[in-house]
Amino acid sequence: MKTGLRFALMGPVRGWRGDAELDLGAPQQRALLAFLLLREGEAASMDEIVDALWGERSPESARAVVRTYVCRLRRVVSSAADDDRVIRSSGCGYVISAGTVSVDWHTFLGQVREAQAVRARGSVAEAAALLRGALRLWQGPPLGGARGDYVDQERTRLVQRRVAALEERLSLDLELGRHAEASEELAEAVAAEPMRERLRELQMLALYRSGRQAEALAAYGEVRRLLAAELGIDPGAGLRELHQRILRADPGLAPSAPSPAPAVAAERPPAQLPAAPPGFVGREAELAAVHDTFGPAGWTPVVAITGLGGVGKTALAVQAAHAMRDRFPDGQVHADLGASAGRPADPAAVLGFFLRSFGVPADRLPDRLEERAALWRTVLADRRALILLDDAVDANQVRHLLPAAPGCAAIVTTWRHLIDLPGARWIGLDALSSADALELLARLAGHGRVLGQRQDAVELADLCSHQPLAVRVAADLLQARPHWTVRQVRMRLEDDLYRPAGANDGCALIEAPLLLAQSRLDAQQATAFRLAALPDYGELTAESVAALLGLPRPRAHRLLESLVDAHLLLAGPGGTYRYHGLVKAFARRQAWACEGVEQCDAALSRLLRFHSRRPAALRMG
Repeated sequence: MKTGLRFALMGPVRGWRGDAELDLGAPQQRALLAFLLLREGEAASMDEIVDALWGERSPESARAVVRTYVCRLRRVVSSAADDDRVIRSSGCGYVISAGTVSVDWHTFLGQVREAQAVRARGSVAEAAALLRGALRLWQGPPLGGARGDYVDQERTRLVQRRVAALEERLSLDLELGRHAEASEELAEAVAAEPMRERLRELQMLALYRSGRQAEALAAYGEVRRLLAAELGIDPGAGLRELHQRILRADPGLAPSAPSPAPAVAAERPPAQLPAAPPGFVGREAELAAVHDTFGPAGWTPVVAITGLGGVGKTALAVQAAHAMRDRFPDGQVHADLGASAGRPADPAAVLGFFLRSFGVPADRLPDRLEERAALWRTVLADRRALILLDDAVDANQVRHLLPAAPGCAAIVTTWRHLIDLPGARWIGLDALSSADALELLARLAGHGRVLGQRQDAVELADLCSHQPLAVRVAADLLQARPHWTVRQVRMRLEDDLYRPAGANDGCALIEAPLLLAQSRLDAQQATAFRLAALPDYGELTAESVAALLGLPRPRAHRLLESLVDAHLLLAGPGGTYRYHGLVKAFARRQAWACEGVEQCDAALSRLLRFHSRRPAALRMG
């Protein structure tokens, strides 16, 4: 299960929870984290850790220092929900379980393996594009900011894997006839690794195929002299054979003749929309807004739907798309862009999928993102197609995927307003109305059962704050417990979701989007989100939150507005703010767990003093 944590090893050692970067501490502490991450889920004993950090020079206090590092790292990387799930004790050592975090190194290895599998199926261009995307993950020398003998050894290993992937991609580029471009890149690669013979072979071949035979032979002479001077050896058999083939102008070295341009035509238009959500109710105004935006016009409409996770963004987008399929007879395509999963989709890979869906052969896909985007616009010209982009990370991920033809349209869902996505019509999604939440519960769990216990069902929907995800969980529980009354289900959920801090088991499915939204806050926003939920009264003001947090009013106001932007607070009339009940219960539990009893009590004491100083008339108002 992912925790929302991302780590980078292919460059400086860094970590993030959501968009907030983590302070990973001193170089040796970062080395310990890197050591655990590079083991890919395999537990490390204390002896192995000590040896990795100090080698034969380990101090007597090494084990105590390791435990201190682990304690500090746990405080940094673990949320209250994670507990010690990120860095777990295992026997006499520690482990970061595979699959709990996202690591750029693991992503790189996965993309390289995928490229090799694609190449084995004969798709040269697609394999080259996958390797190009994998190599873009590198941000400089690996394991930067960490130190130690182990780090130096691993840094060398990681660099060699990168160079091997680069060699593989450059070899594919030569198969595709990109000799001139490869020559330039190979010159840089050879300068960095002058005695790597495979790079020299590729450089000589690229130069020869570019009509630069003399330079290809000079490159051989250079590496031959270098190997003799530095290592006292001759070039390997591969280099020597290539040198001889160039000397005799071997016809087998000539590039393959280019294949004819692909015909862009699919057997039938793609119809990739997910199934319409069961039990969909309400949202009449939002559906009408999408319908109106997609009306006849001389421009390409884009609708962007935003809101808290679990509020039904995807359901609305899919429902609207199905309702208007007949407007887009040339196809409907869909992509999950992966923001919530912590695995953002590469727009180049998404474009590859879309283009193949419209009949572009995989081996005719351009490598560069900009070239794929241009081909995508060409394919959609004079077509009427709908693009559904679900769970977007940012505008950069979305921009290249949007159509340009007036007959096309796009629906985007995202957790935040993307201010740099011009021309989009934004729809902010909040909870269902009370009547729609009750109807959703009835459709999913049965009208007879729900409406036969109407008052209890209304209270159950209220308990769920009319949030579609929570209502669906309640309906699932009703179906799983056919002998329970609606009241019993309500009491069960109330126990799970509203129990005081320290005793809550939680309902993981309902709380997952709240945990994710909290992880995207910076430290001060997260503290404000949690502590502002402590007072029992319903409405907040900037003045009361300023007192609660011990901050100036302008700063408190900015924090409240940022929580509104994150869909964790609702803005009301007269400068007031409020939580949905479900969100407030979650935030309050998080306050006691994350801030601690002492800080929570101090915040409430500050708020009490603030109210005691106010005139009675104002307190009553």
